[in-house]
Amino acid sequence: MLIGFSVSNFRSFNSPQSISFKPSKIARHKKHLCEIAGKKVLKSAVIYGANAGGKSNLIKAIDFSRNIILNGVDSASLSKMNFRISSETFTIPGTFQYQLIAGEYEYSYGIAISYSKSEIISEWLVRIDKNKNEFVIFDRNVNEDQKSIVETDISAKQFKDSERIRIYFEDFSENISDTLRKKTMLSDLATRGSHKDTILNEIVAVYEWFKKILILFPESKYIRINDMANDSQRDFFRNVLQYFDTGIDELKSQQRGMDLDKLFENIPHADAEQLKVQISHTAGQHPFDIRIDNQLVTLRKDETGNIVYNKLMFDHGNPDDPFDLTDESDGTRRLFDFIPLLHEIGSNHVILIDEIDRSLHTSLVRKFFEIFFEKTERNNSQIIATTHDDNIMDLDLFRQDEIWFVERQPDHSSYLYSLNKYKARFDKKVNNDYLLGKYGAIPQFQKKQELEVING
Repeated sequence: MLIGFSVSNFRSFNSPQSISFKPSKIARHKKHLCEIAGKKVLKSAVIYGANAGGKSNLIKAIDFSRNIILNGVDSASLSKMNFRISSETFTIPGTFQYQLIAGEYEYSYGIAISYSKSEIISEWLVRIDKNKNEFVIFDRNVNEDQKSIVETDISAKQFKDSERIRIYFEDFSENISDTLRKKTMLSDLATRGSHKDTILNEIVAVYEWFKKILILFPESKYIRINDMANDSQRDFFRNVLQYFDTGIDELKSQQRGMDLDKLFENIPHADAEQLKVQISHTAGQHPFDIRIDNQLVTLRKDETGNIVYNKLMFDHGNPDDPFDLTDESDGTRRLFDFIPLLHEIGSNHVILIDEIDRSLHTSLVRKFFEIFFEKTERNNSQIIATTHDDNIMDLDLFRQDEIWFVERQPDHSSYLYSLNKYKARFDKKVNNDYLLGKYGAIPQFQKKQELEVING
């Protein structure tokens, strides 16, 4: 579970800004809490703010750093990711720190990235026990001589494999290779092989925690939508679509022919011919997955030798004339991307959704959260979502410490804070106070220029 996240010098975040899932002393909504590794942790956060305030940048900060943690610096674009309002920040590290629970322990893990050198200049993994004592698994830093130094509390007396770990750490010490300067120790050590019954198990547990994070942006698409009608979860998908009143009675799989000439018409002739031969040969032996318009389509040969695929269709009451995806409303199509998340929330995931309310009715968004809290009553999944929908800013739905704001400051940086600091009563209509500007994080219009702007 995520206990807290802090970011500095990334996009609109300049000085360190933090979000916390540590609960306050609020007595309501006890189902919104879970206890793990001896700590109580909140299951959700909803984040409000004006356009260009920085809400989405918080989700992007987690997505950006997670990608580098798992895949290295070369997998991410560092261009213009620093706080660009100040020219000095290009030479200042971007820092991303997580406080998390993986397996049986609490950890602090973080990285600092040099935008100017495109490399990791600091990385640390620290175990924190119930008494807040810290055990440094590794602490990697680049010193003034540009040499990498790795420190650890691991000793030969404690761990029989300490010599092997020391050799691993030496790869990231002193004259570290250019390749490893761009990788995290976490990913390198976690993927070196089997670490059964060693302290490296903890490194693997933290690495796997990052792999399980699910992130959904407004442009994100569920790439296996055409498998919904064939998947073992077909009944689940259909029931959810019916529950949310989409008008869809049934999911159907309709076989369609694939025109390879049309598929590759914008590819140079020689390359297109080679791809067509490859697909024709492979699909004749076993199903072949190909990405088309950000969707995975499984190609195969039918009994006559033609290349075909299954297309998801939707029965709205006339089985003889089913709808395809383009016939559905924006809201229904958005819901298709959410359905897999509803299935995954029972598996201890951290789920982040940017603009959860896009194209969706308030009642549907509210019901989505109600289902989330109900389905996660006995597990440790969490959800973090940005939204403009003030109608769900309701203390009958959320605790005060689950509602957060991001506000743009005079220097154009983003400031992150919780509703809980205002000590709002549980019976307060906080959405009304928010629209009146009591909590900040709303658009500020320039009244003096209003008529000039409107009148041209």
